[in-house]
Amino acid sequence: MEKSAQNTPPRATSGGRGKSAARRHAAAMLAAIERGKTLDEARDRLGDLSAPDRAFAAAMVMTALRRCGSIEAALAPHLKRRVPARPHLARALLHIGVAQILFMDVPPHAAINETVAATGRREQPFRGLINAVLRRVSEAGQNFGAAPDLPDWLLDGWREAYGATHTAEIEAVLRQTPPLDLQFRDADALKNWQAANPDLGHALTPTCLRLETSGDVTRLPGFDAGTWWVQDISATLAAPLLQADAQAHVLDLCAAPGGKTLQLAARGAQVTALDASESRLERLTANLARTGLSAQTLLGDLESWDAPEKFSHVLLDAPCTATGTIRRHPDLPLHRRRGDIEKSAHVQSTLLDRAAAATAPDGTLVYCVCSLEPEEGEGAADAFLARHEGFSRAPIVADELPACLSAAATPA
Repeated sequence: MEKSAQNTPPRATSGGRGKSAARRHAAAMLAAIERGKTLDEARDRLGDLSAPDRAFAAAMVMTALRRCGSIEAALAPHLKRRVPARPHLARALLHIGVAQILFMDVPPHAAINETVAATGRREQPFRGLINAVLRRVSEAGQNFGAAPDLPDWLLDGWREAYGATHTAEIEAVLRQTPPLDLQFRDADALKNWQAANPDLGHALTPTCLRLETSGDVTRLPGFDAGTWWVQDISATLAAPLLQADAQAHVLDLCAAPGGKTLQLAARGAQVTALDASESRLERLTANLARTGLSAQTLLGDLESWDAPEKFSHVLLDAPCTATGTIRRHPDLPLHRRRGDIEKSAHVQSTLLDRAAAATAPDGTLVYCVCSLEPEEGEGAADAFLARHEGFSRAPIVADELPACLSAAATPA
């Protein structure tokens, strides 16, 4: 997992008058997430906003989720009792308001006035309360007790696995707005793109560029031409570990939405990409078409799918609790429980056995997850090796990692 810090708070140029609609939509989106919707599902609540207001509303929601514990701590001294979450949006509006005041680049008067203006008929009984509490929070500023922004079960597990110091560092990183990285098909493509667009980003590796700004990526140069695709640098690490040369036959399991498939295809590998989700596989197919790369795509569940042949190179990006992606998906802690880790580890065990059956003798099997839980990473690998004596561990060495990450890498 990449652990580079990015301390710039979300910028919001939409803090003036006339933005109460964005705040109300944000409150509705936050309330939907707290009722069980995922972040992506709840984005439907933003459908009729303009593009700038959609971005502003999404930033408020993301900040409210990332700083949920801190927001509760900031509100607590000013509330005699917790405001109920239903059937109105009063509680969500309070959280959206505090997120702006304490953690976003929004003038406090605009945050307060427009959040109060966002109250509807159901919230009218709470309008005065919202106004008064937000003003008190603004006056108090950051003067509130420290509070965790992640659930205890998650932090306790990390402290046991990584120690208190590293857990605090992880928690700090997960509070931050994630960067956006572009992966190019080869080094020349990145050099040419950067020469034409010198102010849009900086290279992290010969084929990966980090954007300096956020926004609609479909409007960036090279999108229609398929010069690049969006892929976090941490997600680019697994595919090169296969050391698949041009023309190598590679099986990419649980492949969609396809960043690793594109990486392998760009290297000239003959890729067979399998995924159980039809909608996600459609995204992979669309990405292949846009980039002009080719791979065989198959719809199928690995638990019941039989490989037609043995592959010399197999990549399994297994389903997991995805706790390493909380920075980009801050709703995850609301939808996960400690028991989910054991359930995921059981599924991963089955999928690893299936992947092993598709791996040729003397072949390479790379297993990866985007979870920080040892049970899904090192634990799953150790259990697999205990079951499969024909496989041995190939340690990852620093030279196999980008220079910008190798110093922060955990030992193999």
